[in-house]
Amino acid sequence: MRLVIFIAAIAFFLIWDGLYNEGRYMDAGTKGVKHAVAYIAG
Repeated sequence: MRLVIFIAAIAFFLIWDGLYNEGRYMDAGTKGVKHAVAYIAG
């Protein structure tokens, strides 16, 4: 049950971000992950 609530919260956040912020937080998160992967990969 906790997993369902967690997934629903993430889905709600992504929909809210896409509708009201033009995906600003998703873009920042994606860039952060890319930098982290590039740093770890060398």
